[in-house]
Amino acid sequence: MTSPYDHRLNVLDNGLRVATERLDSARSVSFGIWIESGSRHEAPGQEGTAHLWEHLAFKGTARRSALDIAQSLDLLGGHSNAYTSREHTCFHARVVDSHLEDALDILADIVLSPKPSRDDLDKEKDVVLQEIAMVEDDPEDCLMESFWRAIWPDSALGHSILGTPRTVKSFSLKNLESWRKAHYRPGAMLVSAAGSLDHGAFLELARSRFGALAPVEGAPLPGEGSYRPAVLLRERDTEQSHVALAFPGMGANDDRRFAMGLLNAILGGNMSSRLFQEVRERRGLAYTVYSFGNSLTDKGVLQVYAAVEPERTGELLACLREELEKMARRGVTAEELAHARDHMLSVLYLSLESSEDRMSRLARNQLILGRFVTPEETAARFEAVTLDDLSALAAEMLDPAGASLAVMGPRIDQAWAGAFKP
Repeated sequence: MTSPYDHRLNVLDNGLRVATERLDSARSVSFGIWIESGSRHEAPGQEGTAHLWEHLAFKGTARRSALDIAQSLDLLGGHSNAYTSREHTCFHARVVDSHLEDALDILADIVLSPKPSRDDLDKEKDVVLQEIAMVEDDPEDCLMESFWRAIWPDSALGHSILGTPRTVKSFSLKNLESWRKAHYRPGAMLVSAAGSLDHGAFLELARSRFGALAPVEGAPLPGEGSYRPAVLLRERDTEQSHVALAFPGMGANDDRRFAMGLLNAILGGNMSSRLFQEVRERRGLAYTVYSFGNSLTDKGVLQVYAAVEPERTGELLACLREELEKMARRGVTAEELAHARDHMLSVLYLSLESSEDRMSRLARNQLILGRFVTPEETAARFEAVTLDDLSALAAEMLDPAGASLAVMGPRIDQAWAGAFKP
């Protein structure tokens, strides 16, 4: 059967992948230059390297000053940005189709030929140090960052994408450039695009910018590690107590991820979820309560977050345990499964109206699964999840033996450490 999706993939001689999806109804094009290198690929002492280099890339190239880059991108309209995750770095833009060649030329120049100065480095170090301070100032961000580090100890999986003040201050242009050359390899790069484009023409644009990039032997490997149950109790002068839970989940390459997505939706993924209805609507314990899946390619966790008046922290913990045990013991109802499935399918199909989301979907499926995945295939995987699947997964994932707990607030009761013990 012919696919209704115009998905194309080519691999350049140097190993760089080019993936596109043509959207006949679009006038714009979204594209991204993806590098399979993030904080997970950083060795001890390198924490924050990938993120800082992403900042420095915009500070000028052999052909353009930082001001030239900013003005050129502004003149093209649309928007452009970059970000660093635990597993990749992405430079991306969305422009009208007539500006695609110019926009790709600018971002390719940023990625391939950055020439930051020592002064640029000093300024960006200060910027990143302010980012780190902002995380520390925000109780929710600070708690979740510390919690993630606690459940992935002794591993690059656990350290902050931003790095630490010590590591950021220690970086030199020489070691940053050495890191970039080792990690920005064509075999670890993918250029994806979705929108008003011709695949053949886009392929030639990509080839002209990236085709001469030489392969690099000895690819840096991502850090490994195992989830370890942890308890983190931290006293801090805040208006509320901030509470987080984590349970071992699965990676984005695990077939059970569809069941985990549905389980999360039922548990705390929306306003009709069990946690929202019980914790906020029925008991008025917290304004903010939600759950979410946090998955890397091959590992993941299911997390819960809530903020509560300090004197009601113990009550909240008891309520959370009650709801989690109920789901683990009794599973979910057919009505809950139907509602969660409708919710997930709506999110899926609404995302298809965005060329940016489709570009990202193309890239992530290639990076994680090594193939195209149609929306219909994804929908079918959600449709195939049964009540028995969810019951078995809930019993496995929500086992108290695997639970981790973090609490940050003005008054800490050490007895909370046992709130989720079997």
